[in-house]
Amino acid sequence: MTDVILQVYPTLGDENEMAARRPIGRDNEAYQRMLHGLVELVKAADDLGYWGITHVEHHMHSEGMEISPAPLMLNVYLGQFTKRLRHGQLGLVLPAHDPIRLAEEIAIADHMLRGRLFVGMARGYQARWQNILCQRFGVTSTASDMSEADQRNRLLFSENFTIMKKAWADDLLTYDGPTYKVPYPVEGIPNWPPARTITGMYGQPGEVDDSGTIKGVSVVPRPYTRPHPQLFQAFGASPGTLQWCGEEDVTPTILMGSHEKLRQLMEIYVQGANSRGRNPGFGEGIGVCRTFYVYPNGTPADEVRARIRESVERYEKPVWQGWYEQFGFMEGARYDGEEGPVPKPGEHLADRLINSGLLIGGTVDDVKRQVGEFLTKLPIDYFVWLFHWGMIPRDEGLQMLELFSTEIMPEFGLAETTAPASV
Repeated sequence: MTDVILQVYPTLGDENEMAARRPIGRDNEAYQRMLHGLVELVKAADDLGYWGITHVEHHMHSEGMEISPAPLMLNVYLGQFTKRLRHGQLGLVLPAHDPIRLAEEIAIADHMLRGRLFVGMARGYQARWQNILCQRFGVTSTASDMSEADQRNRLLFSENFTIMKKAWADDLLTYDGPTYKVPYPVEGIPNWPPARTITGMYGQPGEVDDSGTIKGVSVVPRPYTRPHPQLFQAFGASPGTLQWCGEEDVTPTILMGSHEKLRQLMEIYVQGANSRGRNPGFGEGIGVCRTFYVYPNGTPADEVRARIRESVERYEKPVWQGWYEQFGFMEGARYDGEEGPVPKPGEHLADRLINSGLLIGGTVDDVKRQVGEFLTKLPIDYFVWLFHWGMIPRDEGLQMLELFSTEIMPEFGLAETTAPASV
């Protein structure tokens, strides 16, 4: 069974409105309208049987793109309007957070959503905000280039991940790592005033010793979901990332068009899982990112192509060329063995997205065929639909969601997701 997650980038208006209301990122009316639109979207996704919805973590986006500096707060807010839909992030930038505080906030959000939370993680690639917010941690944004900055970023990501999992799992947390100590100093925190009157009687056993020294801490609350919410990795596309995801039982969400490259990465995931004693089937625990365009059957082929090209020119172009391409994400549209710029000079963006496989589009029957061919070759657990709500017209977006849900999802066991059972 393959489920569908909507990856939604909270966006304040289309390209024209962004220019007219500059800087629209600080426009309260636009933000309120965006929240209202997200409520409408999650209600529709919940009714239509989508598995989940997710947002990014980015800060200081004055342009109005990806206004999501606090995705956990969005998860909790939007979760009030849904019954089955799961809410998450792709992803929380771990090196930008204190790991214990983040573990606490995730656990509380998980309780508020009664197990309908999933947690996506990322290392961070936007220097504008990450270099500022992370300065006290001595870490910056990075590319995967094995530079000193890259190594520091990897260290904090890995260490914070380890601490978060221990905070969720261990009743008494202690940790002695390269950048983080629990307690601090590691020999203990002396002279805890209520050691005998309260903590020694009611707190976690071993938390404080007979002399009143704190020897560990108990991170509360524990998550609603045991042992923790389902974990995802945002847009992993490197062998090292897929190996790590397999080792740690983290679901990667791969932004890659090439079926051959996807197959190689999926095999590396299995190898990583096998190294830790897990034996998932090929494709189990894997997510793949795609954009979908779905039109009613009977729409002429030339009209479908024209409408996709027009939509790409109007809505996807500022996203893919104006935004993703600037950060290197167009590498996911590179053909096997291809060199040089992507897309090539003079190549229409829609043609590149379609031909690379990143965009699956056409009539209902066309999309059924393409999805079927994909899943036959590469069975996966999740499609992550890059859904640019807020930039595409409301009615067009809702129609596509309904067509995909009612006409395509049932063909592949994608429909009628249920809420997690109480734990």
